[in-house]
Amino acid sequence: MALIALSACQYAGETTLDQVEDVGPPLNAEVIGSGDATLALVLPFEGSNAATAKQIRNGAVLAHEHLSADKLKLAIVNAGSPDYSDLKNTSLVALYAPDNKVHSSPPGRAVNVSLGDKPLTKDGLSMVASDMDSLVAGLRFASPSGAPVVVLAPETQSDADLEALAKKVGGTVEIIKYAKNAKGTALAKSIESVGDITAVGFVESNSKVVEIAAALKRLKSKPVIIGHTGWGQSLVGNPKMRDAIVARPDSSSWGFVTERYQKKFGENPTEMSLYGFDIVAVAAGLVRQHGSRAITRKRLGDSKGFKGAAGAFRFTKDGTVERLYEITKIDGGKLTVIKRAPAGF
Repeated sequence: MALIALSACQYAGETTLDQVEDVGPPLNAEVIGSGDATLALVLPFEGSNAATAKQIRNGAVLAHEHLSADKLKLAIVNAGSPDYSDLKNTSLVALYAPDNKVHSSPPGRAVNVSLGDKPLTKDGLSMVASDMDSLVAGLRFASPSGAPVVVLAPETQSDADLEALAKKVGGTVEIIKYAKNAKGTALAKSIESVGDITAVGFVESNSKVVEIAAALKRLKSKPVIIGHTGWGQSLVGNPKMRDAIVARPDSSSWGFVTERYQKKFGENPTEMSLYGFDIVAVAAGLVRQHGSRAITRKRLGDSKGFKGAAGAFRFTKDGTVERLYEITKIDGGKLTVIKRAPAGF
């Protein structure tokens, strides 16, 4: 596994990242540093996603400052009107596009990496694991031997997505879909009628989850409640969600970047800041080791993966990302780590 962070912090049981803050200088089209290879970071400069884009830019700039060794240029490009014409040897294009749209074709030779959970172009890659991936990891933890589990999903959820989820979890997975007006008590009775259930996983991340979870806690079987990375503070901070399990990407290396990010920008990084850091760190590491034409899809697809600030990861054949998960439990309105992520793939 390639190590792309300068070092790792000591493991901390309770970890958190702050909410998005609008920090750092304004977003401007610019080229930073020198080198024979270029990474183009394409971000929305305006609109509701600009603050998150800044966080990504900040993380990328921090990684470039510490790791580029004058081998890699970092170009900040406006997603609203992307212009690659003056960029030389653009080997990698990292795109943050919350609307999943690419507004201009990136340079043909460049590898395209989405800073989201789906590749945006043919043969592209994606850096962010999906909420479904997190749910799968949580259910596997709760039922390591394949004991029966239930997955609760709204009736609008795609059957194909749920079938794929069940296949990844393995063992016996009962899918229960419910209407918007379904009552938590009725759903709890439906789950109880299934039999000896180890855990109940939730696809949704809204107030309906709290109602259902409260009803589940009144059952004699007391199934473990499993959430995912899409659960925000409204769920994590709700006392009724105490002891629920959430699997999330390994946080053991957050501390290293957090310390330097705070020093440079005055605030904590967000998870998206870490993804910005990691994509630059991967590119810089490849260029330092193999030269200016080192960034290829084949090298990025190395099965050994990479160790980043946002945890260990590797790209799969279909372009999505596979990450190693730590297991957390909701305790006192926070996610407390109860099991570390594996050391490597």
